[in-house]
Amino acid sequence: MSNIQIVEKQGKEIGKNVVILVGVHGNEVCGVKAVDQLLPILQIKSGNVMFIYANLEAIKQRKRFIEQNLNRCFLKKQPLEIKNSIEGKTAQEIIPYLDKADVLLDIHASFTKDSIPFVICDESNIEEAQIFDTEKIVCNLDPFEPGSTDYYMNLQKKLGFCFECGYVGDPKTNEIAQKAILDFLIYYGCIEGITCPTPRKEVIKITGLYKNKLGSFRRARYFKDFEKVEDKTLIGFDGRKKIYGENNKIVLFVRDRDTCNEECFLIGEYIKMNSYDAFQNQRNIIKLNKVESSEGGAK
Repeated sequence: MSNIQIVEKQGKEIGKNVVILVGVHGNEVCGVKAVDQLLPILQIKSGNVMFIYANLEAIKQRKRFIEQNLNRCFLKKQPLEIKNSIEGKTAQEIIPYLDKADVLLDIHASFTKDSIPFVICDESNIEEAQIFDTEKIVCNLDPFEPGSTDYYMNLQKKLGFCFECGYVGDPKTNEIAQKAILDFLIYYGCIEGITCPTPRKEVIKITGLYKNKLGSFRRARYFKDFEKVEDKTLIGFDGRKKIYGENNKIVLFVRDRDTCNEECFLIGEYIKMNSYDAFQNQRNIIKLNKVESSEGGAK
């Protein structure tokens, strides 16, 4: 029995093969609600857009996952414990659509109460990520958290974006998810419209992941997403061992964990990037080339 639901919308013009995923984590419902509300009104101009409700049983139960974290199951070769799980089989259902896709957008939300929207992508796709209306871009997760949907796209040198809509309990996440989807579809020519991205975004490169080794992990206090820490900042306890932050690094998704070898928190740092103006210039060059091509070349 299938654990996904697919709604396909085809444009009259040739365009991109696009996949939009929602419900990868069943208790992050903003993407599900956003697609429910957008589908009746969306008119696809060009390309083929596949909307995939990605984990129906988890969505039904309002649980992050049933047996395995689905966003760690998109692997070329799944370990046996993943392969035989509900989520492993669900990933196998979705992978053929990712293989055909040119671009991917995967909608998520955070359980950090004051989290802000941000986009996750490969470092090579930072400029493309400028299309989204967020202040922050996070890159370089693949070495530390393999098996995500965007990880799978990155393996194929294709564009994959994970969009975090903010705190899961904030009703605004539904509207934020809708805007991210619309901006994505507008940029890739699937629908008409104009995007208004936030200029000059901050870029965070993930440099580490802490997994507990000695026992349950308990955070020392509440940490905001992207909170900057120092060497002597106590992050939490791995069993009885004190775990401290690294100087001038940020922490992301600091979570209590009950079993060993779980993802407790990510570590990152701010990096320099090309300016938003450079991205706009790149877009203008692309538009100019399209005009010249349609007119038979530059004059």
